[in-house]
Amino acid sequence: MRNKSPKPNDGKAGGEDTCAGHALGFPLRAELEFLPIENVTLDIFRCLCEVYTTGAAQPWEIAMKEAEAKLGPAEGPLLVARVTALLRALRSERKVGFSYLSIGCQHVSPDELAVSGLLKAARSGNEIALDRGLKLLVEDPQTPARTQFAARALASMQSQHIASDVDVRGEAHASQKKTAPAHYLH
Repeated sequence: MRNKSPKPNDGKAGGEDTCAGHALGFPLRAELEFLPIENVTLDIFRCLCEVYTTGAAQPWEIAMKEAEAKLGPAEGPLLVARVTALLRALRSERKVGFSYLSIGCQHVSPDELAVSGLLKAARSGNEIALDRGLKLLVEDPQTPARTQFAARALASMQSQHIASDVDVRGEAHASQKKTAPAHYLH
């Protein structure tokens, strides 16, 4: 499933285009309550999957720009490197293909969800869930060492950003208490 330019509205579905994720009944990121770092990681993952699928460099450039825009020039490339390491590990230890959706799609494929769950297990320190997730993801009864190492490294980086996001939100919440609330019409 590749990133495609928007199609002209044909008047179906209330004027909205239907993406592959919607057509297949995949859940939305919002329903899964993805954190900001999880959203960025998923977008980078999709870009890198596209690089492997097409051999084109443009998705890699998009991944770098997106990561740098969200995390800055020091941390952005590191995120791309960590996601690349995980994808390379999966490619070497997984025996079957990998489904991914288009860059920016708000739905999540089953394989993307499995990777997200693996990273969440690694972040939370749930060793049983991590081991089970690794075995299911690579479809091997043995724990894949390379994928495990890459997942732990990426999860560690995500944890650092989750902690900083919580600090920023806490400061913003304290700031909001000192000011009058604003109301917006949508």
